[in-house]
Amino acid sequence: MNATNNKPALYSVSIEVPATSDMAFTRLCTLSNWWPEEYVGAPLQLNTEFILRTGDSHYSKNKVTEFQPGKRVVWLTTESARRTDDFDWTGTKFIFDLTPNGGKTQIKFTYDGVVKPNEEDRLIDICNLCIKEMLYTYLTSYTTTIEVDPSAAELFRCIQDVSKWWGGKDLEGKTTTLNDEFTIHHPGAHLTTQKLIEVVPDKRMVWLVTQGRLHWLKKDQNEWTGTKIIFDIHETGKTTTLQFTHVGLTPAKESFERVSQGWDTVIKDYLFNFVSRGIAHFE
Repeated sequence: MNATNNKPALYSVSIEVPATSDMAFTRLCTLSNWWPEEYVGAPLQLNTEFILRTGDSHYSKNKVTEFQPGKRVVWLTTESARRTDDFDWTGTKFIFDLTPNGGKTQIKFTYDGVVKPNEEDRLIDICNLCIKEMLYTYLTSYTTTIEVDPSAAELFRCIQDVSKWWGGKDLEGKTTTLNDEFTIHHPGAHLTTQKLIEVVPDKRMVWLVTQGRLHWLKKDQNEWTGTKIIFDIHETGKTTTLQFTHVGLTPAKESFERVSQGWDTVIKDYLFNFVSRGIAHFE
């Protein structure tokens, strides 16, 4: 279909999240953690150019045209192609406006561009999926941050050595390279299997929980299944920062409070001490 046959489209959707506008903005701009397509490019800043794609069928080049930390980010699609039907949405703007609201933040997303005739409902469904489900889940998921003196490379190697800071003797499997899988089994309490689905040396690691059974849950013992555990590493000056996020572990989950407390201990105590002083606290 020729792009001239597309129809103008303007659609907005809003969510409210329990985070400051600065925190929400920073996490929102980490598109690789929640956007449904593969993100290729540098971290978002003014004039950043990046690619979003789904295999070989769906592709776009984009450029950040507005970037106001804590307030607003806009990117413009400069080139696009949906090869299944030649749909072209070049010139479309993706707009995020953040407004503080008593300790929380309202995020308004606006799609300002074009849509293929007869796909207005599909556009709404996609926007709602991206914002109300994927972004909301990411922004409301458990997250914590630690800062350590060792380099990004040293921190990354420590994260790979999972049994030294999580699981101990109850861990079986491999934990270092892409597609490795490992299981942690605390009999009567916890049985999870994680697969390494993204490994970027010294920068990022993502585990997919392919089996997650928490025996102590009353409603759904498989709440962890399908969730993702993300390690993002940033070297800043003399220190290195780790942002840890368990995507899908939200306040609505029965396991949220207890698992959040557990991650606080595992990341802020066990991993922090293992990285900082080579000390693991497992008996």
